[in-house]
Amino acid sequence: MNREATCTGLTTAPLDRSRARWAASVMFLVDGIGFGTWAAMIPSVKQKFALSESGLSIVLLAIVAGALMSMSLIGRALSRYGSGRMLAWLAPGYAVALALIALAPGFGWLLGAAMIFGAFKGSLDVSVNAQAITIESAGSKPIMATFQALWSIGGLVAAVLVGLALKQGVAPLVTTLVIAAALLVAALVSSGALAGGDASTTKRKRGFALPNGRILRIGALAFLALFAEGVMMDWSAVYTRTVAGAEAWLAPLAYGMFSLSMATGRLLGDRVTARHGGLAVLRVSGLLTFVGLLLIIAWHAWPVTFLGLGFAGLGLANLVPVLVGAGGRAHEESVGQGVATVSMIGYFGFLAGPPAIGGLSHWIGLPGAFGVVVVFALLLAVWGPGVLGRASVNSGAPSGSSSD
Repeated sequence: MNREATCTGLTTAPLDRSRARWAASVMFLVDGIGFGTWAAMIPSVKQKFALSESGLSIVLLAIVAGALMSMSLIGRALSRYGSGRMLAWLAPGYAVALALIALAPGFGWLLGAAMIFGAFKGSLDVSVNAQAITIESAGSKPIMATFQALWSIGGLVAAVLVGLALKQGVAPLVTTLVIAAALLVAALVSSGALAGGDASTTKRKRGFALPNGRILRIGALAFLALFAEGVMMDWSAVYTRTVAGAEAWLAPLAYGMFSLSMATGRLLGDRVTARHGGLAVLRVSGLLTFVGLLLIIAWHAWPVTFLGLGFAGLGLANLVPVLVGAGGRAHEESVGQGVATVSMIGYFGFLAGPPAIGGLSHWIGLPGAFGVVVVFALLLAVWGPGVLGRASVNSGAPSGSSSD
């Protein structure tokens, strides 16, 4: 019997699994390249509109607002139509939204485009992960970490492309539009091969129930982890340019360095977690992130910043698979609901982190604001294993079990 098929109710045909996995892989790359292009272009956007750190944080907050609004609606749409059908129009829309940011003629238009981009980004993230769970549940081996690695690889590809384009003197507008057009084509070509069968055939009960305490505590850890990840993604290029003194073409590669280390960690994640357990992975991951961020804020030289981003990327790489898996085991009734709850809490941290750090940097500077993330990393290393261990014991899973 297929792994988790009985608890999720998903019915992907085995003959379609390879094609669906290929299509979902493309979607993860589209997601990662699109967000990576935005992250790498942030210094150019900041310069184009003469934004301060607090002004940039307003743009990031617009992305948060758009994402949160869309994520409040996407669950019902996924239940009705399924992740494959939703991705067929969300992914192309995401590419168009990226182009709208580049085309914005003024600050007001930029805020509107950022909100649209955030709306598509939030919906796309939820939908593509639902598609990954559908495909994984139809097989016998965990593949979620590999999908997540593709997202990071997409960010790396975007950072390299943007950095090289800037070095060759290509205008940021042209670079963004070319990448957006390529993403649009990739999304349209691959959407027809996505897996179906994950639309709900039963009516959902009305009403609202608070998550149990175990899930809330695991969700708090996911919030800390994804807060740090969001800050690294949105502020790494700006930090490297304005604080560490890197040249304009080198700054986007800082995001690439972070994405490369994230991808490396995730490609190894399934094996490492299976061998050493989720508690050990969480502890070591928090320590690696802590060390990386200390390097970043202590030495303001771009080679050291790159090194710190490498440590932080390795540290943050496998926190999400471990914590999401723990959330699934901690839910009394449904693995899927536990995963969804932890993911939503964590994703709020991913979206809220960058504008929060931008606003704080207005008062204490970027290095000081990054100190908040240092504290979060220490909490993950010290407090996290105890929380994860108690949740695993209470849910009947071994305390050292992996997230798979």
